[in-house]
Amino acid sequence: MMAPMRAALPWFVIVNPAAGGGRARRRWPALRAALERYGIPFTAALTTAPGHARQLAADAVATGERRLLVVGGDGTLHEVVNGLYAQHTAPLEQLVVAAAPGGSGNDWAHTMGFPASPGRLAAALAAGRCRRVDLGLATCRTPANDAGQSCVFHNVAGAGLDAAVLRRTPRRGPRALAYLGGLALTLPGFRAPGFRISTDRGARSGRFFMTLVAIGPDCGGGLRLAAGALPDDGLLDLVAVDALPLWRVLGRLPRLFDGRLAADPAVHRLQFRNATIASDPHCEVQADGQLIGTTPLELALLPGALTALDCR
Repeated sequence: MMAPMRAALPWFVIVNPAAGGGRARRRWPALRAALERYGIPFTAALTTAPGHARQLAADAVATGERRLLVVGGDGTLHEVVNGLYAQHTAPLEQLVVAAAPGGSGNDWAHTMGFPASPGRLAAALAAGRCRRVDLGLATCRTPANDAGQSCVFHNVAGAGLDAAVLRRTPRRGPRALAYLGGLALTLPGFRAPGFRISTDRGARSGRFFMTLVAIGPDCGGGLRLAAGALPDDGLLDLVAVDALPLWRVLGRLPRLFDGRLAADPAVHRLQFRNATIASDPHCEVQADGQLIGTTPLELALLPGALTALDCR
């Protein structure tokens, strides 16, 4: 494929060399060569510690960068998006984000259609088409702030089992298999909290294993827990799963991968724009696979808040 004739716009590339057990580091040389082959101007920076991607993103915008390519997984992307949301140099809608899947979990990249091929991704970057997609704002309690601390999420947030599993999920290996390993370690001793969910479109209450709030359909490295969720429909999707006996949970595991979980009678679905999730007892909360605090959890849709590279 020939490189495009018109001048390509510059990109700031944030590479997390630790993502995916080193997968992002191994992918970067081929991607760098593809960017050069397509004549795409770029500046690259490597993260050196957790949280560094957030600072790199904010600093890049402060120095004039407006297009950011993230080489890593959903955790790295979570840091970058929060860095962009928190900075005050440029409006968020003027910034463009793209992802090169290189982490253990690449759910947003998969949903958005970002190609794994360096050449195809470079071609999309050169074409420069964009689309607006939704973000969510999550506010919950933290040890340092009972009044609540906020972050944005680009893919999923949730409370209950999905957050508890993260503490026991191995960091290496395919994300979906690692998640199932963490689930096997967590589930036998997990006590489902009593949840009270209030939204602008209805309410739910009961003992749920988890209450997942999704922008996209996949999480955990390919688990299709929110089949039908769309990143640009202006809605958040609630997936609440009833507390079930262990043997009934095991029988449903295949449905985690093919989207059939959405039709299960033990699963409650609701679309909304604003919600509060409370639980008794308090339980942990995650956003994009990162533990961020405990319930109560307040959620708000930020419709079309993020401009992303369009690879459709």
